Amino acid sequence: MIIYNANHKMLKERIKEAEDILKDISAKTVFITGSFLFKKKYKDIDLFIITRSKKEFRSKNKKVNITKIPFNNLHSLFCHSVSKSCISKNILPEKPLRVTMSDYWDIINEAVPTIYNEKRNFRKIIRYLVLYTEYFLKGEVLDTFSLTEAVNNFRDYKDVLEYIKREVPKAIAKHKNRAYLKRYFYTMAGFYKDLLNYESHKYLYDLTHEIIKEAAYG
Repeated sequence: MIIYNANHKMLKERIKEAEDILKDISAKTVFITGSFLFKKKYKDIDLFIITRSKKEFRSKNKKVNITKIPFNNLHSLFCHSVSKSCISKNILPEKPLRVTMSDYWDIINEAVPTIYNEKRNFRKIIRYLVLYTEYFLKGEVLDTFSLTEAVNNFRDYKDVLEYIKREVPKAIAKHKNRAYLKRYFYTMAGFYKDLLNYESHKYLYDLTHEIIKEAAYG
C-alpha cells in the first residue's frame, strides 16, 4: 500500500479500511481518494481503477463507487487531481499534465447555464470549474480534499458567479497571447449575442468581453 501526499491528515482508521477495500479489488492499479479518507461523515467511497480492461469490477463494500480510468486519460487535470492525495494498492502510472484553454472554456460554457438552472444544488456542478480556474490562475492542481474545501466556501450560486467574473478573465489572460484571445473570444461573443434573452448566455457574453479587456489591458 502507498499513501500519496499525506499532508492533509488522513483518519488512521480509514487507512486500514482503505487497505482492506483495495485488497478486495483484483485490479493491479487501483486507488481510493476523497472525503472517506479525511472526514468522519461521508456518503461514498471513491475508488478509481486505471486499466485497459473491459472487465467489470465490484467491491463487497456497498458504499464503494468504482470509476475506471483509461491510460490515455492520465494526462488530464482530473486524473492529476484525484491521484494527488490518495491511498493506492501499487505505484500509480504518471503522464505529464496536458490541459488547454479551450478545455477550460468548455468547462465554463457548460457550468454557467447549469448553475443558473441548479441554483440550490450548485456545489457538485462547480468542482471542475474551480479545479480548472485554480490551475489556470495559480498553476496549482488541487487534490480532492482542497477542492472540496474550496467548493464549500461558496455560500450560494451568486458567490460562484462573482468568483467566475472576478477570477476567470485573469486566469485566461495569463495563458494565451492577446491576438489569439481576441480572435477566440470575439467568436464566442458572436455566438452568445444571438442568445441574450437567456440569462446565462447574457452572462457568458459579458464574460467574453471582460476576458478580451483583461487580455488587452490587464
